[in-house]
Amino acid sequence: MTNPAGYSISSVTAQSWETYVEDGRKTGEIHWLVQAEEGQLAGLWRIDPAEGAEIPYKPAATDTFHVIEGEAELETPDGEKIELVAGGIYSFPVGFTATWRTRSPFMKFFVAG
Repeated sequence: MTNPAGYSISSVTAQSWETYVEDGRKTGEIHWLVQAEEGQLAGLWRIDPAEGAEIPYKPAATDTFHVIEGEAELETPDGEKIELVAGGIYSFPVGFTATWRTRSPFMKFFVAG
């Protein structure tokens, strides 16, 4: 929630998650912290291995995130594999493309924009 002073505060509850849909396909759940008109986005995103077995990853804005739990792999079109692990911090620019494969229940805190 953004207040009149401009800062955001959020509390994660079972009811605060919403289905995240990208390109008409359900790709996990999201809990928003910030959805600013200027394009800045921040929040939590989670996905399970069955749902995220193999999905396209093409950030529409720079996607910077900290993996809170789980493991996933990004495979670029040229075959490079990038392991995403709990505790890791990553940043991918607009124009980056890969195939996302979720290995275990996965959650990240992200900032995009």
